[in-house]
Amino acid sequence: MRVFALFLAAALAGCVTISSSQIGTFAGVLPCADCSGILSELHLYAEQPSGRPTRYELMETYLAARDGDRSIGTAGLWAIVSGSASDRDATVVQLDLGRLDAARNFLRIGDNELRLLDRNRREIFSTAPHSLHRVSELPPVTLLEGDSGQTIEVDPGQRVFVVLGANRTTGHEWALESLPGKSEGPLIRLGDPVYAQGATQLGGGGTTLWFFAARTRGKQELRFEYRRPAQRDSPAAKTVSYTVSVR
Repeated sequence: MRVFALFLAAALAGCVTISSSQIGTFAGVLPCADCSGILSELHLYAEQPSGRPTRYELMETYLAARDGDRSIGTAGLWAIVSGSASDRDATVVQLDLGRLDAARNFLRIGDNELRLLDRNRREIFSTAPHSLHRVSELPPVTLLEGDSGQTIEVDPGQRVFVVLGANRTTGHEWALESLPGKSEGPLIRLGDPVYAQGATQLGGGGTTLWFFAARTRGKQELRFEYRRPAQRDSPAAKTVSYTVSVR
């Protein structure tokens, strides 16, 4: 599928050679005003051995935009800034995108999460995820509908992408069943799922993309059901499941 091929190429395009000065890679799907989601991959580098922030590399892929998937890569300097609008003791990672009014601010949540703030370092109140999570440099594992029933092994930090064909014009949607909460289970979601309409004629269907990352050792089942949301008491039209084992 063209959408899947473009998505996979874009997802891998931000990968760089591991450097001794690289202190972390963070990834996630951030909200987008005119597309289905922004697949973001941020690499942070620091001077060694001082640990002083130096440069960043950011790859952003706008998924299912009006003109198709498109990727934008930026690089520059980053810094650690003390204090957010609501917490003077907060630690904020600030990306300098060339202009003060374009600086990107992320609130540091522990060692493994960066949560997007607005330009004035204020919290963004929304039900949509606004976080990037620490991931490894290992390439993502992609699961298709035909892989249902399989058990796959991944390493901590490795990403898992699920790509399922869908056609929302029929009223059917894929739903993820019973994923543990944010603080539970070996997998964490990297953002909301994204639906990409196919390039064929209207009504021809598209693709639903799900994004996860392995966090801790253990096993977890990913089960998806394809149904009309208003008919949850009826049998699903299709069901797929995968078992992910984090080594």
